[in-house]
Amino acid sequence: MRSSLRRTLLKPLASLSKRVPLRAILIIPFLLQIVAIVGVTGYLSYRNGQDAVRDLVSQLEREASDRTRQTLETYLRIPQIVTEMNADNVRLGLLDFENISSLEPYLWEQFQQFSNQPFNPTSSSDQRCFKPTTAQPSGLTFIALATETGSYIDIGYNIDNQLELSIRDMRRDGILQVWSLNQWGRRIKLTQTVPTYDPRRRPWYQSAVQAGSLVWVDPYYTVTDNAPVISADRPFSDRQGNLLGVADATLSLAGIGQFLCDLKVGSTGQIFILEPDGDLIATSTGEKPFRLEEQEKKLINVRDSQNSLTRATASFLQRSYGNLSNISRSQEFEFHENGKRRFVKVQPFPGIDRRSGFRGLDWLVVVVIPEEEFMAKINANTRITILLCLIALLVAIALGIATSRWIARPILEMSRAAEALAEGDWDREVQIQRSGELGTLAGAFNHMRHQLKQSHQQLAEYSQGLEQKNKQLETLEAELRRQLNLFLHAVSHDLRNPVLGTAMVLNNLSEQSGDDLKVPRKILTRMQESNQRQLELINSLIDSHAAEIWGIALHPEPIALCDLVHSATSDLQPMFEKERTSLIDRIPTDLPLIKADPLQLARVYQNLMANALKHNPPGLTITLTAEPRDEWIFCTVSDNGIGIKSEQRDRLFDPYYRGSKKPKSVGLGLGLYLCHQIIEAHGGAIGVESEPGQGTLFWFTLPVA
Repeated sequence: MRSSLRRTLLKPLASLSKRVPLRAILIIPFLLQIVAIVGVTGYLSYRNGQDAVRDLVSQLEREASDRTRQTLETYLRIPQIVTEMNADNVRLGLLDFENISSLEPYLWEQFQQFSNQPFNPTSSSDQRCFKPTTAQPSGLTFIALATETGSYIDIGYNIDNQLELSIRDMRRDGILQVWSLNQWGRRIKLTQTVPTYDPRRRPWYQSAVQAGSLVWVDPYYTVTDNAPVISADRPFSDRQGNLLGVADATLSLAGIGQFLCDLKVGSTGQIFILEPDGDLIATSTGEKPFRLEEQEKKLINVRDSQNSLTRATASFLQRSYGNLSNISRSQEFEFHENGKRRFVKVQPFPGIDRRSGFRGLDWLVVVVIPEEEFMAKINANTRITILLCLIALLVAIALGIATSRWIARPILEMSRAAEALAEGDWDREVQIQRSGELGTLAGAFNHMRHQLKQSHQQLAEYSQGLEQKNKQLETLEAELRRQLNLFLHAVSHDLRNPVLGTAMVLNNLSEQSGDDLKVPRKILTRMQESNQRQLELINSLIDSHAAEIWGIALHPEPIALCDLVHSATSDLQPMFEKERTSLIDRIPTDLPLIKADPLQLARVYQNLMANALKHNPPGLTITLTAEPRDEWIFCTVSDNGIGIKSEQRDRLFDPYYRGSKKPKSVGLGLGLYLCHQIIEAHGGAIGVESEPGQGTLFWFTLPVA
């Protein structure tokens, strides 16, 4: 019964399969499998996405809120630390606050430690997130100290991102002076004066005095720039409890908005901070928290924000609570705007448990995420799924057609390859990428052909390589022999002569009778000079050998070129006096610092000047110059001597090379070679310019520190 039923069902299929082409049989299974798999996967993905939207929103809100709170605590902790530090230093007598001008270096160093970022990175209003020009560890804007006598000093960034110093010294004229500073904290010019300024009337000073301890002051505006800021302030007193002044550290509202902008909440979500009265402190949308009214900046209320999502969220919170000060703990809400759902999380900052650590602050951190932030991704995934399904169908059809061709092509390909091989075409490759018998045979055939071809190529390359090696060895051998001959000639000539002279003197002395010998001072002087020359020659050989084997060892440091040259020329002063040499030092004292090894660079100057003395008659004039060129210092050592021929100039920096006319030279020809090695080790270049009878100029470059 069952077998007859099976035959009844399979008979139509068998009859149909006989009429269906082989290509269709290969294509249809691919289509059915891909459509089924992609369809089921897309449906399950859509359902899971719908179910996970709410959970994901809640997690993202908590994460964004927690990150904002943690970053705010870290961001606001720096001004508190600075204020506490300065107040304690004054109380302990470590700072002379009576001489307010003496605090300038201290505040500059402290400001460099805690902030290196302008507080208003950009004034452009068409950017969602302004990006600072340098990295900012804390965002600290100003550090200030004010005394009860009215003296005042601060250092920080103004609204144009320029470093400035403001100082009011009651021991002088009592006028607030604003100075622009360079990058080293030095005054450049006086940019502004405010005769009526009195720090004791400022809100931050009065709030700190009223609080009696460290307190955060509500947003206010600076006098010189009218920029909105907040500050951490603490009064300091003497040991009897008498008020001496107030320490202050300031943050800009623009800086708070910057780090909110860096906390991404999807592509359309936002974070903003407001006070319970509705004043906007900062927002991640890039909107400025203030506006101009009658040439004065005032904080805007969140209901007057230019961002529609910000206004809608604030209106919902005020409708729900009436007064925002009633929000005392973290809350999560949902509301609809124009038919679209919005998710909101509100968290008080610093919160009840942390309020003592941030006295004076009472903010609300609001995180808003539109529903379309996630639904857009789900809809996009659905469209992508449909597109992938269509692509899969097209790919399956193409694969079916390619498969049918792929089945019959290997036999024809093997036949053509065999004919080409019979005709001697060893470059003909069998293009069969298959497994099985045909694939194995094609692989073996191609492997054999590749092996023969590679063997021939390797043999040719090996032969060519041997020829090149032989030529290189012959060239190296000739160069080594030449260097050896030069070295032996130099040693035999320059070391042998002083030794022979010393030996002759000693032989003459040994012929004198008696145990006590008399040596004329003139002979003793010549022997000392001869030994000194031998020692200098040996040291030159050792330095040259060390430079070739290990290179020049440098210990670079920022140095002033004029000081180094003065020290180097002082050592040669006896030689200048002996040779009646005039030294003209034209190196400016205001050159930028160079990064070099003082000892090695001094050797360069001394070698070049000694070289000029050796190869010129007495009465020489040596001139030293230096000038900045881009990131380098271009230095020259020139003389008005006899000059150098062109055939000698090209080999001056070769080891063991000595000119044809060196009447005073007893060296091995290594001085200029070592100068060349030292300058190249600094990353610079060295050269020479000279004509016979027109003097000689050596030039070299050194990097700026």
